[in-house]
Amino acid sequence: MSDYMHRSPDETVTLAPFWETLAQHAKAGACHHRGTCPIVVISPIIVDERLRVLMLRSSPGKPPILPEAGLVAGFETLEEASSTLARALGVWKPLAQPGLDGPIQLHATTDKSQGDTRTKVSVRYLYRTASSQCAFVVDAPQIWVPLTEVDTDLARRVSGYLVARA
Repeated sequence: MSDYMHRSPDETVTLAPFWETLAQHAKAGACHHRGTCPIVVISPIIVDERLRVLMLRSSPGKPPILPEAGLVAGFETLEEASSTLARALGVWKPLAQPGLDGPIQLHATTDKSQGDTRTKVSVRYLYRTASSQCAFVVDAPQIWVPLTEVDTDLARRVSGYLVARA
């Protein structure tokens, strides 16, 4: 987390409550927040050779969404869980962006699903793949969306990492 905050100092204010909660958990050795802690999810950002991002169709009339999943036991790291989710989506060989350690984005939002108002933090890792290395089942929700058509902040961040590491 501190490496990420060092790379993205402009996000310090937004992520301060998350950082504080992590520090409290580490100090106490457990959670004493009675269900008010941020919800942490992992989200692989998968970009193919044509600079398209793998997304999921959402409700009719709504834009596609990034894949994300809650944390489950059995993974050593968040990155391992993220690459496993990428493979579960049909990306056979998700390749971590060379030279990049850690997530490219910690995206904080308020999770209003099911009436919850807790902060949701999406830990996003960048992967590259060839679209020929992907297989989706018939009628699967996965779709490729041009990088230029995704959220502006995410597109700028992904583009920056692709150019910087090319």
